[in-house]
Amino acid sequence: MAASAAALLLLTLPLSACGGPSSNGEGKDTFEIVTIPPISVPDQPDERTFTDLTTYTDKLKELFSVATPAPEGDFTYETTESGVTVTGYTGGDVVVVIPDTVDGKPVTAIGEGAFADRVSLKGISIPDSVTSIGKGAFKGCKSLSSLRTPVFTCEGAPYFGALFGAQTHEANGSAVPLNLKNLVLTAGEQIPDYAFYACRGLQIVSLPETLTQIGDYAFYACDSLAYITMGETSLKTVGWGAFIGCESLLELRFPATVETLGFAMLEGCRNLENLVLPFVGGSRVKEEAEQNTAHVGFLFGASDYAHTQGFIPASLISVTILEGGGDIPANAFFECWSVREINLPSDATAIGRRAFYGCEGLAVMTLPDSVTSVGADAFRGCVRLTSFAGGKELTTLGFQAFMDCVSLHTVTLPDTVAHLPNSCFAGCISLVSLTADGVQTQGEQVFRHCGRLGLPWVSPECVPSETEKKS
Repeated sequence: MAASAAALLLLTLPLSACGGPSSNGEGKDTFEIVTIPPISVPDQPDERTFTDLTTYTDKLKELFSVATPAPEGDFTYETTESGVTVTGYTGGDVVVVIPDTVDGKPVTAIGEGAFADRVSLKGISIPDSVTSIGKGAFKGCKSLSSLRTPVFTCEGAPYFGALFGAQTHEANGSAVPLNLKNLVLTAGEQIPDYAFYACRGLQIVSLPETLTQIGDYAFYACDSLAYITMGETSLKTVGWGAFIGCESLLELRFPATVETLGFAMLEGCRNLENLVLPFVGGSRVKEEAEQNTAHVGFLFGASDYAHTQGFIPASLISVTILEGGGDIPANAFFECWSVREINLPSDATAIGRRAFYGCEGLAVMTLPDSVTSVGADAFRGCVRLTSFAGGKELTTLGFQAFMDCVSLHTVTLPDTVAHLPNSCFAGCISLVSLTADGVQTQGEQVFRHCGRLGLPWVSPECVPSETEKKS
């Protein structure tokens, strides 16, 4: 609705911007009138763009796509009743695809030191029939850049570096070749704690569909890791600090099957741009989520929602909560200042108090039709929010819900919203269009400092001063 139309609409409302009903939408009958200091409209547009991930996705598709299994004669091996253990390689290929069978039997194991010191090897593909790999199987393979394997640890050594001769997970960094950039895991249910600790060369990792758990600090300090894929059907748990220090990571997409996300699992992911989550916070279980974990900052290392500032990376542009994520809890995105796009699940019915408080980068918000209520201070201080649209089921707005949204110029509310609570749009100095056909009553200071919306409906004591108009 145009500014003039909005003014005409509001002429039909009670003239109570400062002196109307005292209900604040929270069941309280008192309201403290405060002076709202002027806030400037941001003059710098958000021009950040997403990094093109095509290079990484294409690389995954190309890995070993044209390679053929090496001849059986290129391997030394031992045969048992259950299968074959490869003990060595005598061929000259720089990309080796180990065949599924040798001598008519499945290849089930790679022996200790089987490919040790093959410095010319650049790629190795291991068949899914392999269930064990011996320690140091790839020790000294300094040129190895791509590895496809169903097994990534050794018996008694639950860390990746053991395949390259490391004696502890702390030695991963020196044992795993820095040239190893591409890793495709094709089987396995768990990634142990510290499994890829300080594997600094890894850039692309593909996790198997069978994976159910990522352990604590599993990818700690993998500072070159930029792209990682996960299965969609099995993953349940991601441990504490799982991706801490993965400063090159650009995107993370967790599947809807996840039930627990670990504290500080994304701390130090300073280049993360896109994040897809199954829910907000650390747990899908309501009782656990209420233990101060139900906020995005928890995932980045903020122990309390009020201390999120400084943990959310400046690079983070978009956050999506997947279908099934449910209601958006109080303080969910508190001071997630860099986020420009937030996509909500269609099953959400409520937006909690201060859910998007201080999201200075948030530009547009359209609520799913399922949302019936928006809590107090929900969008307060979203200084770059330009438009808001409530879904068709919305009935309730909390007090100060849009306070100080200084760039907000267009608001569309369904006719199911009957009341505008105290200070709902106070400080929205750019507001020019308000569609709210169902509104019948309004609280105090609802449109304080909203001089651009039109003044006929504003009671005299709330007419902005010349200073307020200029702000």
